Amino acid sequence: MPGESDAHATKIPELIPRPRTIDAPSARPAFPCAAFSSLDLPDSLKSCAQQICEILDGVEVPGGTSLPVEFTPVRLPAERYRLRIREDQIRAEFADARGALHAVRTLVDLWDGYERSALPVLDIEDGPDLATRGVFVESFTGTDLMNLPDWQNLIDRLAHLKLNTLGLSIYGCWDIRHGERPAEYMFVPLRDFPDLVSSSRITTWDPLDRGETELEYVPVIFEKDLFSDICAYATARGVELIPHLGGPGHSTLIPRVVSELSAVDPAGARTGYGYCVSRPAARHALVRLIRNLIDQHLRPNGLRRLHVAGDEYYPISNVDPGDRQRVVSPYCACEGCRNLSPGRLLVEYLILVGTVLADAGIEMVHWQDTLVREGVLDEYLDRAVEQGLPRPVIVWWKYNDPVPEPRTEGTETWVAPTTGLFPHLFSQDFTEKVSTTLRKGKAAGASGVLAYWIPDPADHQNVACLADLAWNSSPSGATGFRRRWAEYVSPDSSGTAEQAYSLAHTVTASYPSMMYLVDQVLPYFADAGVPGTRYPDDQLRAFAVTRPPLADALRQIAATLREAISLMPPGRDVRFWPNPVEQWRNEARRTAASLELFTGVLALACRAGEDCAATASVVRQAEALLQHVSRSKPAYLAPAALREHWLFVREISPAVRRLRAELGAGRRTSWHPWIV
Repeated sequence: MPGESDAHATKIPELIPRPRTIDAPSARPAFPCAAFSSLDLPDSLKSCAQQICEILDGVEVPGGTSLPVEFTPVRLPAERYRLRIREDQIRAEFADARGALHAVRTLVDLWDGYERSALPVLDIEDGPDLATRGVFVESFTGTDLMNLPDWQNLIDRLAHLKLNTLGLSIYGCWDIRHGERPAEYMFVPLRDFPDLVSSSRITTWDPLDRGETELEYVPVIFEKDLFSDICAYATARGVELIPHLGGPGHSTLIPRVVSELSAVDPAGARTGYGYCVSRPAARHALVRLIRNLIDQHLRPNGLRRLHVAGDEYYPISNVDPGDRQRVVSPYCACEGCRNLSPGRLLVEYLILVGTVLADAGIEMVHWQDTLVREGVLDEYLDRAVEQGLPRPVIVWWKYNDPVPEPRTEGTETWVAPTTGLFPHLFSQDFTEKVSTTLRKGKAAGASGVLAYWIPDPADHQNVACLADLAWNSSPSGATGFRRRWAEYVSPDSSGTAEQAYSLAHTVTASYPSMMYLVDQVLPYFADAGVPGTRYPDDQLRAFAVTRPPLADALRQIAATLREAISLMPPGRDVRFWPNPVEQWRNEARRTAASLELFTGVLALACRAGEDCAATASVVRQAEALLQHVSRSKPAYLAPAALREHWLFVREISPAVRRLRAELGAGRRTSWHPWIV
């Protein structure tokens, strides 16, 4: 393994993912290399020849030795490769196009690790543990602003980590968070359903005008019809794209616009939420919609699978703009549906969609949660076999702990950790979650991993952990990965980078700490239409309690992150990704600064009288935080991230005035001050 053999005359740089075997037969030191030339690409690499040339052409510095690279197809399992690096030639043996691409990615990683000027004499034989390795990208605020270069950058980043699958949500609907509009995201136009178009409207902060602004837009991927371009780019880089169709859970746009498909209430009125699966007109409408999707987007792009979600299929509130407290059911109550259980309704939906897809040679992928919760997974798989449908892939997911135990009997199974939740919240370390999910999946016999994610370069460590452990599992899991990651991003730090990561990990790797404490200072979870609530007053009031000392917890979390930042040494640039150490610093600073601002506002609210100096200091903190977010987040994520902070900042003065009389005289000191 890299850096582990005493026989190496020079230290082999860390590689992510870690190759299966590395041998340095001559124990000779690294030799100069300035470029690659004389590429001999066989006909079997026509599909990725341009990509191979682009990668290797990116390795060039003035002067020095140019090494010829010879590519040879050999009998190996899928995606495997061998590299033989010598001072006069490089030989790359590969099983298939993906194997060849993996070989050149390893080659340039080695070159990058030697400060882009040298290569070692090495033999590498390598290949993945899991056949399917990738991420699922949600249709949500942030991804709706991604332009084609953003999608292309994402694919390059995934492919360079030897991930081979990109799930892309093309339709999803969510509960209302900010404002009074349904959160609906249609990412592909459908010719037969021209009214199926969604728009986003968000109130956020403009860093140029330094004030509030309101944005309204149609998702860029929809407006510019980018889906085919994204598919083609992914295919050329050895990445399979799997579209994801949300519903019948949390689906509001399709049943409202395609009203004949909508579920109905006991009185026969269409609800605009959930689908009917029994009325002939409703079934026909669903068939038309799926066939349109096949003819316009799936078949022309050569796609062989559709992720038919089926997740979170249950009644929810906060979806009706007219009454955010109303619980809306997705279950149809027509004569044909009313006697079917929720599980049976879902099975009927999946069988109907699957039949249409199977006629076009397209297979399905599903989340497991509703099928398992309703106890119909086995019934559904049996029905699929009876109908002559291909067995679907079942993906086992859960945001929080404990990680579910996947069942792999009966059909292909993948697992789904999280590599990053909503980027407008605070960045989390999900390496332990990734490691645990993969360990359980491999023990159960899962063949793949598809992690939930909304793309943010700040999550590089989480995605790299996913790629690394899915490629070549290790008993050391996340702990071993983090050690190697620190060496990878800061090779000259003598362990200081690992110390900084480890210190921050004590905070950012705790799901309860981050999600149930730290993220609560932002309005995302607070603004859910609960009657009688007011943000940020309720949050400030809650954190003002002294037993337990919640505000002290926030202060200590901020101090821990500040200490970790001070420890972190400089890091190196990484191909395709922004500098990972700088990204980590930016997110740690954002979290610490946000908590410091929140506790500073709390201190103001707890003072009996006006303190002009303290107020001015808080105003400066707020402005600095907003500017930091605007500079550090990608353009497609900045509006959503700034919105979360702005909705707090704009309420600082009013909230302090409202709470000062209430909190100023009554706050007590914490108990056990010598501990907390």
